[in-house]
Amino acid sequence: MGLIKTINTKIEQRRATVLNSTSKKDIRYLVSNQNWSIHHDGECLMQNLPALTGELTISQKGITHGILHYGGIADALNRGKMRWPDSNQVHCGLTWFHILENDKRLQLVNALDKRLAFWHSSCQSTMDRLIRAGADPRKCHVIPLGVDPNKFQPATTEQRNQLRTQLGISEHAKVIGSFQKDGKGWNTGRQPKLEKGPDILCDVAEGLAKNHEVFVILSGPARGYVKQRLEKSNIPYFHTGYLNHANDVAPFFAALDVYLISSRIEGGPKAALEAPASGVPLVSTAVGMVPDIITHGINGLINEVEDVRGLIESCEKVFNSSDLANKLCFSGRQLAESLSWQIIAQRYCNELYLPLLKNT
Repeated sequence: MGLIKTINTKIEQRRATVLNSTSKKDIRYLVSNQNWSIHHDGECLMQNLPALTGELTISQKGITHGILHYGGIADALNRGKMRWPDSNQVHCGLTWFHILENDKRLQLVNALDKRLAFWHSSCQSTMDRLIRAGADPRKCHVIPLGVDPNKFQPATTEQRNQLRTQLGISEHAKVIGSFQKDGKGWNTGRQPKLEKGPDILCDVAEGLAKNHEVFVILSGPARGYVKQRLEKSNIPYFHTGYLNHANDVAPFFAALDVYLISSRIEGGPKAALEAPASGVPLVSTAVGMVPDIITHGINGLINEVEDVRGLIESCEKVFNSSDLANKLCFSGRQLAESLSWQIIAQRYCNELYLPLLKNT
């Protein structure tokens, strides 16, 4: 399969390097050394800063100036304690994407608020909970994730047909996409990570398969639970496996009829913009930044969390109406262009970084 071989050949060549330098940068964006979602967020943000210089780091040590932006609450903590920089002159900010059920880390909010210069989240629902837990509303900012509309683009009919042929997909099949990590751990992932809704994804696929020929494309690690369920239901699928760079998933959107977000809890997800940017109709639960950026019936279809029947009906509406599908694709692409990483990085500068640096 030529396309897949080409993608895998490029993976190792493009792996991002996490820096630990103490050079004179305005912004340091702290991530873990795990090459996954938050690393990609920081990479896109630092590359698109319009008026400042920034870099990724995996350590707070040696930072004595500028702004240290913790890319996620898990990355900010070491054994439950905050990894503060060596100097208290550094402006510190924290991004917190999603809050789990009975999340014990909320107990830290009051103490963290005394030192943090800003709180950031990609969605209003998370920010509301942080404020209720003690975050100062004057320090709180909601800025969604971005997307690169040059890398995620609508496919041509030729590209669509070529990929579907390579993946062995029937011309009559309705193809659903799910590109995420929804199993626990980093191995097979046979134990489901329920906040990501892998059980709901499978319930929806099984429901659609009663009336349609269904094919599922999966990406990301730890998809064992979903694969096992699909095999048991005799629903064909293709799994790309783990792709080292987040943008390597972009070509696979070309084969999709619909992208399905079935999560119970989210901060993003990235696919809420990647699918519209790629000209793929989005069907989603009302999680993360989806209610903040998606207008139901205009650039996506939104259903309540755990509403399997509603998700099935939304997918069927897309399958059965080319007018609706085209409308969602057109408006979705407009949405993605309005939330490019260039535009989002400008907001970070204007709302988070520049006000602090001007007062230094």
